Amino acid sequence: MEGRGPLKFGVEKAKIKWGAYFRDAMRSGSASGQFEGYSGRGPSVVVENAQGERRILEVTSNVKEARKRAAAIESDYTTLGTAEWCERYDVPAAFVTE
Repeated sequence: MEGRGPLKFGVEKAKIKWGAYFRDAMRSGSASGQFEGYSGRGPSVVVENAQGERRILEVTSNVKEARKRAAAIESDYTTLGTAEWCERYDVPAAFVTE
């Protein structure tokens, strides 16, 4: 995670739900060859405040898009005021100021 000021912006990759994958593999004798059904949500744009609390701002379809959105959201943070940025991304002002 990278950032300037009190917030750090970054990307979290989607995680495979291995428990569900292996459970289905045991039931049917083989799990599907694709992990899409087991990956949960896609890569996420996350923000972390000075206290280490994290919030997911957006979920994207791939890591490249998530990185692009994280850069855009960080740019908005540096150009907009805190109140306007919080309103735009539905983040409580207390998350930023604490």
